[in-house]
Amino acid sequence: MAQEKDLLLKASAGDRSAFATLYTTYFPPLYRFVHFTTRSQKDAEEVLQDIFLKVWERKEKLGEIRSFEDYIFIMARHRLFDMARQQASRQKAEQALAEQLPDADGNTAEGQVIYKEYHKAAMDAITRLPARKRAIFFMRTQQSMSLSEIAAVFRISPSAVKKHLYASIHFIKQQLHIK
Repeated sequence: MAQEKDLLLKASAGDRSAFATLYTTYFPPLYRFVHFTTRSQKDAEEVLQDIFLKVWERKEKLGEIRSFEDYIFIMARHRLFDMARQQASRQKAEQALAEQLPDADGNTAEGQVIYKEYHKAAMDAITRLPARKRAIFFMRTQQSMSLSEIAAVFRISPSAVKKHLYASIHFIKQQLHIK
């Protein structure tokens, strides 16, 4: 499509109007695909925001793309695979913790003591995080803020927020000796 190639060239030169046209053209079919996979409006919107943000950050390469539709759908597929891996990792960690704490549901005194010890250790690890990482961690886990919302608060990119969040989680896991 000649019009798409022209839009890609203009967008690669920084033309926001051309990028907006690409966005409005491809957002609906991409949203349907991602929402069908995630079954979550919030997750679908976050994935699409990540994708279009990455496209804009790498706009200089847009002129080299043959099919923008193929390009963004491949990006979406990769992001969905990443989400699935993260979810599997999270479930594995939760299962490992549940196996270590079989009575941590509060039904026994021993379970309550073990839970309190793990909670205290986790809170100690969190307090040792640098201030920005700690704030980002709490905004995401306690306030359920999206990456873009947190990014707006700190005036940084969502990918920077994600890096801070991953570093925080990695540090906490190290402190709790969770693999």
